[in-house]
Amino acid sequence: MPLTFREFLEIKGVEIELEGDEIEKNMKALWRVEDRIREEFENYLKCGGFPLSINEDPTAEAQLISSIESEILRVGKSLELTKGIISSILRKAPSPLSFSTIGGDVGVSYKTVQDYIETLKNLFILDMALFKDNGIKWRKERKFFFIDAFLAKTLSLWAGEEYLESAFYEWIVQLHLQRKFGSVYYFRNKFEIDCIADNLRVEVKIGKPHREYPKDVLILDTKNLPLFLAVL
Repeated sequence: MPLTFREFLEIKGVEIELEGDEIEKNMKALWRVEDRIREEFENYLKCGGFPLSINEDPTAEAQLISSIESEILRVGKSLELTKGIISSILRKAPSPLSFSTIGGDVGVSYKTVQDYIETLKNLFILDMALFKDNGIKWRKERKFFFIDAFLAKTLSLWAGEEYLESAFYEWIVQLHLQRKFGSVYYFRNKFEIDCIADNLRVEVKIGKPHREYPKDVLILDTKNLPLFLAVL
């Protein structure tokens, strides 16, 4: 797996000392190095957690695409259909999607989409957050996310599809929670909670929140998001 942001900070020489398991308390304790953390986060957004991209290898994108194409062909899947599915996810993110919706975009059955998504998951390209409300709702739409920032940008170029900035930041939080806790979920009724993992309820907001959220929901913006990932 690519490096998480905390692992990225470690190889950059930024030491993170935690005091217990309280996320927000640990975030406040980073005031001595928070400027450095934000600086390195901007670098992390560009290069993600792959050694080639971290070391600014000019062939990093080409090598990543080549390896992805080789693996897709090796398991007998179509490159064009894979591009179409990834394009649909990129275009509609961060909205939840069903296999049928993606299938309608690319002209195949939901079972075909489900099969391709499983392949992409097994290749460590993407993962998904299921709906959770008093239990996991398997029939509900899913939120798909890519497992690395550099990978998401590279796939965007490969598929020829842009994505929203809000989706990009949400993917980063989802992938880190998935790495930390093994699974990540979302919730939606009158308001939406982007990420639920263990006892954490997190909403990712690039702009100012337009509504009030329950007190136990941690609101992440571009200012505190790097600190959150650093202590996760």
